[in-house]
Amino acid sequence: MQRPWIELVGDLLSTQRGLATRQELLRVVPRTVLDGFVERGVLRRVFPHVYTAKGNPATGDRRLLAALLSVGPHAALSHRSALALRGLVEPAGPVHVVVDHRRRLSGARDLHVHRRQGLDDDQDAVEVVRGLRVTALADSLVDAWPDLPRADRRPTVLDAVRRTRLDPALLAAAAQRRPNIGGHRDLARTAALLADGVTSELEALAVVGVFSHRSLPRSRGQVAVLCPDGITRHHDRAWKEAMLAVELDGAAFHSSPQQRADDLARDAMFASMGWLVLRFTYAEVLRDPDGVRARVLAVYRIRVQQLRASA
Repeated sequence: MQRPWIELVGDLLSTQRGLATRQELLRVVPRTVLDGFVERGVLRRVFPHVYTAKGNPATGDRRLLAALLSVGPHAALSHRSALALRGLVEPAGPVHVVVDHRRRLSGARDLHVHRRQGLDDDQDAVEVVRGLRVTALADSLVDAWPDLPRADRRPTVLDAVRRTRLDPALLAAAAQRRPNIGGHRDLARTAALLADGVTSELEALAVVGVFSHRSLPRSRGQVAVLCPDGITRHHDRAWKEAMLAVELDGAAFHSSPQQRADDLARDAMFASMGWLVLRFTYAEVLRDPDGVRARVLAVYRIRVQQLRASA
């Protein structure tokens, strides 16, 4: 006995997260039956040619999968959608997908389709996250840059690189491949900050406002130092030629007695190795950049003289 059409549709939907394309549905039910289910609301359209059952809305990862099914094979999530899948931004707005430049596809109101040169030929251009195809992280960050609120762009990228341990060189290379993207100059500056060891927005503000000023000798960020206890520790900023380091203390850290004691012990260890450590709060750096620069420069000059005299 022929099983009811609705059961056949239910079996199909159960095999792929409650979603099915029109082509897949037509393999199990006649066109007139399918169109009737859609008209009566038994099946609901998510994106062009992709349906889900009534009462089972496509949200979260299912919405992203529906977008990929709508566009077809070899597509990948991109832009903000790719970042949202990785948990780096909150989901918002339309779903973005990218296809090879040789494909001619149109999107929809909530589905933006982008084309990229040679996407199908580059094995490193696409990764799989939670079972969904997604553009490589560096490309996702560059693609999403102009779509993010201006004030969120640099903090989002810095946070993403820190959390995922993305090689800053990959971000710089991705930015170079997209010289015409909106806000490219600020993106390139952000890539340069990452290459310089900057890991947070507060640190970026300090470097841009104070430590990259032309009045100071060039410093490096996150300078690694192997300590006597065998542990490698990092200075926020350092001038190796002067054995001078700067540590930036945020309000969320370094405030308790135990944290302060740990900082003093750390500074004492560096002092035993010949390093002088200056500490500033981010409030000092942001409110009195001229004063911080003057202090650092004065100490730098004294340290250089001391090291030369002892050589």
